[in-house]
Amino acid sequence: MSVVEIVKQSLQIARTHKSLWLFAFVVGLGSGGSGGGGRAGGTAASGGAPGAVVVAIVAGILVALVAAIAIRLVSEAALIEGVSRARRHESLSLREGFRVGWANAAVLLRIAAIYLATTVVSVLVLAAPCFVAVQLLGRGVLAPLAIATLIVAVPWLVTLYVVQALASRIAVLENRHALDAIRKARLFLHGRMRLALKLMVAAFVGTLFVVVAGIVVTGPVVLLLVGAARVLGTAPAAVIGAVALVPVAFVAVAFMGTVQSAAWTLGYLEQTERGS
Repeated sequence: MSVVEIVKQSLQIARTHKSLWLFAFVVGLGSGGSGGGGRAGGTAASGGAPGAVVVAIVAGILVALVAAIAIRLVSEAALIEGVSRARRHESLSLREGFRVGWANAAVLLRIAAIYLATTVVSVLVLAAPCFVAVQLLGRGVLAPLAIATLIVAVPWLVTLYVVQALASRIAVLENRHALDAIRKARLFLHGRMRLALKLMVAAFVGTLFVVVAGIVVTGPVVLLLVGAARVLGTAPAAVIGAVALVPVAFVAVAFMGTVQSAAWTLGYLEQTERGS
């Protein structure tokens, strides 16, 4: 499939399989959204226990983080299975999606943990020669060493990302353990780096298309709201804007999540069906 065909199929799946929107929204939000940072404002009440308050805040943040990771993994697994079924002209209900997601969340967590650990170790190993050389020879060697490191690091880190993306699909679609899925992903990728780059481009192009379409659709509405704010006031205009734009934003992020996930799933399934 070409990049355009992958994007078209992904958008078609997003349009016709609305039961995937919730999972795709979580995936799209996790992939494209920025992580929010909270601030602990204010002081502890007199007579209170500042240490207990800090512990409670930290515990709450950890619980929220664990819940967010779990929801992300469940949604990713459900969306992978949903795209696979959609390609076979079958559907995945919301209830089935949660069942599939919970069943595969643990293996996706292990794959993600291995990918993260390997990436961190790789960055440290690649950065170490630069650090040592600067300490011994001075900052004059930093620029050429940094360029040489980037030449090595970028293809390697991209390869790690591709292996992780493929291993996640292999684990869900073929019911494999984490290391087995990673091993098969490495074998599958051998000689197919061009395909992997095409899938990355398809995910990017599809996301860009959804963003541009969202701007085109919401742009006039935003302008009308700005005008309405001058007449009705800020608060009424904000309420109208929330009612009008929040559903549009939800659908746009869901389409983004579908494109980002479906590009890899569709590309992998097409290759495996060719008997490769």
